[in-house]
Amino acid sequence: MVTVVVRRPARRAVTIVVAAVVLGLLAFAADGLDGSAGRVLIAVVSSGLAWGSAALLAGLTATGRRDAVTSATALLASATLVYYLLILLVSRRWSGGTLADGSSADGYALRSLAVTTTAWLLISVLAGPVLGLLGQMTRAAPVPSAALAAGAACGLLSGQGWQEIGTAPPWPLWVPDGPDAALARGMIAAVLIQVILPLAVLTWLATVRRLWRAWPVLLLAMIATATASALCWHLLRVAADRFL
Repeated sequence: MVTVVVRRPARRAVTIVVAAVVLGLLAFAADGLDGSAGRVLIAVVSSGLAWGSAALLAGLTATGRRDAVTSATALLASATLVYYLLILLVSRRWSGGTLADGSSADGYALRSLAVTTTAWLLISVLAGPVLGLLGQMTRAAPVPSAALAAGAACGLLSGQGWQEIGTAPPWPLWVPDGPDAALARGMIAAVLIQVILPLAVLTWLATVRRLWRAWPVLLLAMIATATASALCWHLLRVAADRFL
């Protein structure tokens, strides 16, 4: 009995670490692709949807609230470190630039990289517990609370997609004729993925947990959190453009 109790947390920790490494590697690999394929791959493996879904899954598979919080937070923070360490040591895309006076811009680039890494680690610490608990509640809470958690999770996961839709040019301009047509279609596909997949996740959760009886709660929670999440993503973009 003691052996079983010891092994399960160890196996869980290994799973979280492996998932974090895979998530960071996939996000790093997506950065290397250009064009429409790159846009779609980023939406699938290197977006708020992708990383948020991983944290939600960590909560869904957790043994309790504490495990949900620690697992989801550790997953996001570790994946963030893997991703930025790969940029720092492997791609080194921060190096090689020059300032207007001809001197090296590496110092400024490293500062920007450090600030960005710190910011995303902070976001991981804030978002991890929320998504982990939502996942755990969806699996273990009574139907009304589970419906609230599932709807909130769907709204959070779709927020980045709604933010991009809200700040994008009018839709007809997204599909121009000429050399930019493929890239524009890739942008549309990426945004649709970030909006449709969370709805698919919500449908799956509601079906598995039989949450459709509480569909008003599902809908209201999804709308409220999607709005809040889209606003947060907008503020993040504004801050990034201003300070980085």
